[in-house]
Amino acid sequence: MKAYIEWMRTAFVFDRKTMGGAFFVPPAMFILSLLLILFVPRKSPSIYDNVIIIQGLFIPFSGWCLIYRFGELYEDGAQETLVPYYRQWVWIDIVRYSFIHLLGVVVLSGAFMWKYGVSSLSFLNLIHFILLTFFYLFFSTASLVLTKNTNIALTVIFIYTVLEVATLGTFMPWPHIFLFEPPVWEPMLINKFIMLTLSIFLAAFITIVWISKGDRKPQ
Repeated sequence: MKAYIEWMRTAFVFDRKTMGGAFFVPPAMFILSLLLILFVPRKSPSIYDNVIIIQGLFIPFSGWCLIYRFGELYEDGAQETLVPYYRQWVWIDIVRYSFIHLLGVVVLSGAFMWKYGVSSLSFLNLIHFILLTFFYLFFSTASLVLTKNTNIALTVIFIYTVLEVATLGTFMPWPHIFLFEPPVWEPMLINKFIMLTLSIFLAAFITIVWISKGDRKPQ
């Protein structure tokens, strides 16, 4: 166990060195979200804004580090060398970043319930947070392997998230994944959960297949 923890620490240190300052963006978003939840006073009608903060400010960065990590595949001349390595370690990278971001979701949810009461956050919200975390994680990696460009992948995620949050999911006729009102178990919510689940599996499939196939070279 001690050796495994040390390996995990070494892996994160390696990512920090290769990513530089970009590595600290998700932690910064976590801290900002936590501060907004704990220290920004809200009246009862606007308490749910904190749930939107978790959805729209922290969770979308679930795949941030993986985009940079897998983005190394698409640097000039790197793919043939790195594909065997990533084929072996891709799931480990996904698991360790999934764990970190889910832990962040737990802490933010706990802070929200500590401030406003356990009943202020629905169990459906917690399920949605988990689905949303995996959606963004695999949506990020799928965007990268399809575009083969780190900046384009990040731009796609940024534009989608900003438009969804800024317009409360009413602007574009594409799938709407956020919950801007307290959830009620009804057909619309069930369909949203099903859509998110299917999207996760599809994006995960695209990610694994594209990374595993070493014959797919950058254009």
